[in-house]
Amino acid sequence: MNIPFYKCNSNGNDFKIILHRDTLNTSLFSREKIKNICNVESDIYVDGLILLNYKNDLIFMDYYNNDGSWETFCLNGAICCSLVLKKEFNIDNFNIISNDITYKTKNIKHNFVKVEINKPEYKLKNIKVNGYNSNYLDSGAKHLVINYSKEWSSKKQLAQDMKKIRYDKQFSPAGINVNFYKIINNETIQVKTYEKGIESIMDSCASGSYACAYDYSQKNKNIKSIKVINDGGNSEVLFGKNYSTNFFSSKGVIEYKGNIKV
Repeated sequence: MNIPFYKCNSNGNDFKIILHRDTLNTSLFSREKIKNICNVESDIYVDGLILLNYKNDLIFMDYYNNDGSWETFCLNGAICCSLVLKKEFNIDNFNIISNDITYKTKNIKHNFVKVEINKPEYKLKNIKVNGYNSNYLDSGAKHLVINYSKEWSSKKQLAQDMKKIRYDKQFSPAGINVNFYKIINNETIQVKTYEKGIESIMDSCASGSYACAYDYSQKNKNIKSIKVINDGGNSEVLFGKNYSTNFFSSKGVIEYKGNIKV
């Protein structure tokens, strides 16, 4: 059976997205099948697979890393999903539900998407891990954020350092996504993310970038508009009063539509 998919990316974080209307037998998507779709199917390697279910005017998003593991949320993925939904339905605003949380998206010009997103939650503060002071946040997905004050090491060395943190026993057994952020100026930070389930430093991770921006804003409460620089591109975070209404804005691209054999 051939099932259509969209190949998309946001700032270098790329996905295959399958949009279905409650007619797809999702039990077909075993962990091994998802790994195959992400790494082999159609000869296109991607970071993750998204099953996007349009059901009774509700939209449900399930994100899977390319190792087949399910993740609570992917913000770059939601940006790409909003573009796919606009292409399918020719409207600009959507409510996308992931892990029982609703994310409001708005498609704006030039393939930019604005996502309304809840205030992150600190799970633990001031954790000492592998020589770094860090904070553990839930920004839709779980992230460890570290204000990195040194000059950037080589990508290989950074990956080794971040991998040790990702597998630290404090976060066993599931592990954690690891983010280093560097302050560039008062309103700009640079973020590098090592993502569990993909097991590498990403071109970008939007939920990790959002967690870092919140951590930085908490330490500098007068700063509510923050530009985020990732290796794959730039994003913008806008925090509302008391962090009650917050937005993450970035660009996505629909590269093409293809078919997957299931």
